[in-house]
Amino acid sequence: MNKNKKIFICCTEQSGENIVFNICKKLTKYNYQIDGVCGKSSEKYFTNKYYDISLFKSLGLVEILFSIPNYIRIINELSNKILANNYDLVICVDSPDFNYQLAKKIKNNNFKKKIIQIVAPTVWAWRSGRAKKFSRVFNEIFTLFKFERKFFENQGLKSTFIGHPISIINEGLYNNKEKNLIAFLPGSRDNEINKLFPYLEYVYEYLLSNNIKDYQIFIPTLPHLIDKLTNLTKNWKIKTIISDNNENNEKLYKDVFISVTCSGTASLEIAKRMIPQIVFYKLNFLTYLIFSFLVNVRFANILNILSNKMIIKEVVNRNLNKKNLLEAFDILLNDQNFRDNQILEIQKFLPEIQSKTNPYDICEKRITEIISTTT
Repeated sequence: MNKNKKIFICCTEQSGENIVFNICKKLTKYNYQIDGVCGKSSEKYFTNKYYDISLFKSLGLVEILFSIPNYIRIINELSNKILANNYDLVICVDSPDFNYQLAKKIKNNNFKKKIIQIVAPTVWAWRSGRAKKFSRVFNEIFTLFKFERKFFENQGLKSTFIGHPISIINEGLYNNKEKNLIAFLPGSRDNEINKLFPYLEYVYEYLLSNNIKDYQIFIPTLPHLIDKLTNLTKNWKIKTIISDNNENNEKLYKDVFISVTCSGTASLEIAKRMIPQIVFYKLNFLTYLIFSFLVNVRFANILNILSNKMIIKEVVNRNLNKKNLLEAFDILLNDQNFRDNQILEIQKFLPEIQSKTNPYDICEKRITEIISTTT
């Protein structure tokens, strides 16, 4: 029955790619044809892959402005594919601005099948009007956080809470036994590495100059960044492990003492593993300036937002410099009370973003229900 059912998936972010991979793995048993946009790990589940996520490199408002002509062209091509193939379901994952434009385009061109969005735009932080706009083009939205549902349901958009993907990560054990790794997480995009890696070099130099010999450096990464990171660290005098093997990484995480983490999903994953951390990030100056007028929240990290205090130290944007980063790192490395308190607070708020059920089981159930009703 399902052999003729076709699903189009659009994913342009690495964090979304992890979601797509796990959903596709669940859907293999149904013999759906899956086409669209994804990354390297998910492509084995796709019959037709039209674009790779590596083409979508924009980060902030300013970078996106320069990419608009290219994105318009891609949206036009993808909408033509969707309309020509009359897919039974369109699933948009993350990248809310790009996916909204794609959904709007096909809706305006009389696409009658259902369109769902997985990962809600942060309407609670800025641009709250997006909830109403989304309700006009999407049939349903899957949210990672329970509190997000009300923003969309108030606009008449059906919402399904699936929980954050960290729900499936085995919770780490926090203790003060001898752990010999310091994790550096510089981001999942090439331009993030370019922008943020110099700050990790400051931390490396701190370790070197203070003759801290008890630790090795661990950099978990993705296949397309291995060569770049290997080259950047080739002259380092502290042993550095760079790994893109998820199974191997999980073993290594058990020996991570502390982490210097790029803000975003990676920070939540580190928190779930009960690893004390500091978060760092820097937006383009003009992007930051625009955001400063629009954003309604004080923090970048969702756990800090939920608690309304800085559980996880953020050294971001105009505050990110060598002095501030090394001061924060010094406290993280040497202050046990700081580490203990962070983990204690994290444990209070993690339940608010997790689902007791595997998020991908919820996705599988709801997607199959939706697609079974298409004719």
